[in-house]
Amino acid sequence: MMGRGLTRRTVIATGVVGGLALSGCSGGGGGGETDESGRPIVTVQVITDARAKAMSEMPWTKDLEEAAGCTIRWQETASSSWDQQKQAALAAGDVADVTISGYGAGDWGDYSSLFLDLTPELANMPNLSATFESAPYAKVASLWDGKIFGAPAVNIGSVASGATHMFINKKWLDELGLDVPTTWSELETALIAFKEENPNGSGKNDEIPLDFNPPGSEGWGGFQPNVLMGSYGIPVTGGGSGMYAEGGVIKNYLTHPGYKNLAIYLNKLWKQGLISSEAFTQDWSKYTSTAKGEGDVAKVGVTWMWTPSDIFGTELADQYITIPSLKVEDSEKDPVWCFSGDGLNYGPNKISVSAQVGNKEAALKVVDAFFLPDISVQARYGAFDLAVKKNGEKDYTVLEPEDKSKNSSDWQFQNSLADRGPGWVTQPGVTVTLPKEHVEVREVDAVYDEDYARLDLNKDVIYGGVSFTAEESQEYSLNDTGIGQYAMSTFAKWVTEGGAEAEWDGYLAELEKNKLPDQIRIQQAAYDRYITLLQDEGTDLNKELAGEGIEYEANDDGSGTITNTN
Repeated sequence: MMGRGLTRRTVIATGVVGGLALSGCSGGGGGGETDESGRPIVTVQVITDARAKAMSEMPWTKDLEEAAGCTIRWQETASSSWDQQKQAALAAGDVADVTISGYGAGDWGDYSSLFLDLTPELANMPNLSATFESAPYAKVASLWDGKIFGAPAVNIGSVASGATHMFINKKWLDELGLDVPTTWSELETALIAFKEENPNGSGKNDEIPLDFNPPGSEGWGGFQPNVLMGSYGIPVTGGGSGMYAEGGVIKNYLTHPGYKNLAIYLNKLWKQGLISSEAFTQDWSKYTSTAKGEGDVAKVGVTWMWTPSDIFGTELADQYITIPSLKVEDSEKDPVWCFSGDGLNYGPNKISVSAQVGNKEAALKVVDAFFLPDISVQARYGAFDLAVKKNGEKDYTVLEPEDKSKNSSDWQFQNSLADRGPGWVTQPGVTVTLPKEHVEVREVDAVYDEDYARLDLNKDVIYGGVSFTAEESQEYSLNDTGIGQYAMSTFAKWVTEGGAEAEWDGYLAELEKNKLPDQIRIQQAAYDRYITLLQDEGTDLNKELAGEGIEYEANDDGSGTITNTN
């Protein structure tokens, strides 16, 4: 991964200050519940991964309660059910004291009155305040209309610049005497060979040359072929509706000629049987299980994901390598790759507090405790002695799974909040050693370093923290549904049936009729406000994500050690 981190700044001694501040916690806000021992009770709603144990079965949650001096009453909702429950809760004005990974900028417009602005509370939240001082973009990403309704997750040094990476089976290439593709046409040649020459040695015609996560009906998501728009110099950074920024100007690739060419190219592959016949209809489970093949026999030649281990499993991961950005013959620009490093390194709105919280002081201490080093590392990876070994003050080793039937990623999601939780593991002074699977993305992502370098991170990114006003949000949401449904159904038809060339002009007219120009105008206004905020706060993302003070050491066993020397 790119060693992108934070600028060198004066650092408050987070652990010491935080530890002192969290002692003697008592209920605040007036009239809050207490347990039988008189400790304040804080109700915490958490949105859980399907792999997760119950929160009460995660030992680190007891450390969280101890640090905050309160009792936590957990409310757990599966991520698959949360959207429906969230809308009902917001409509009823009934949100938990604290919510983890449940609400975000899209909710503040209509429902900000339901949430506590943390800005005036920062004086009593030393750990969160220290985080904002040491990693100032974390605060910028958390601001909405000058207020902070959600505290972030800071992941500097432990993640990547992009969430999506493109993989190809190198073992198959070697078997067939082929080089790693560098262009769309070379990729097609490799896919044809994968289909016709039985590179997995099974003796059956069971290879799937190209597969991808099925696109949704309302917009593009992760691990899908829209990232090939990077071949036209377009950074796919603006979510599922095709928005991107170029030199500070908002544009939309749904209308770019390269998008038409991508549909034509994929249709050519489809007609040759080079794309999975289920690519547009399979669910996530089918997509990921297919990629894991059968034992040591791979089935998929090319696809997209976070790391090879995540998609192909540990037994097959070593067969795959990252494909560098592909060039396309009719592009006048050098390729770039899809950048999401701002959101990955500074995840906003991971934890929020109700404006009607009973034990306000205790709830704020729960939030602040997540930014203590001991809590941060356990909330992200699991409890001490089970998933993490504490070697000393601010020195940790994340352990291999105790359950050998699980990979490191599944073990993490079973025992912690993983990437759903707030906090900052690699904060100043911390050393953490991570297993091979957790540092695998560093090498994967580094393949795109030259592509990322072509982006000005102050002008060419639609940042994760960009948010709309209530009026903008309502208009944008109304338009977005129609645009997304039309654009996605049309693209799927073009790939599976053809017609992009003949239907292109009518398609453009329909998008304009569906108010795509208005969407671009709204996105530009929100983007301009965010750029002004960045400038007012003196934040330069080209420097903020440059990695100063973050040191990485690869270990002989495949693990990696990250140290924040700031």
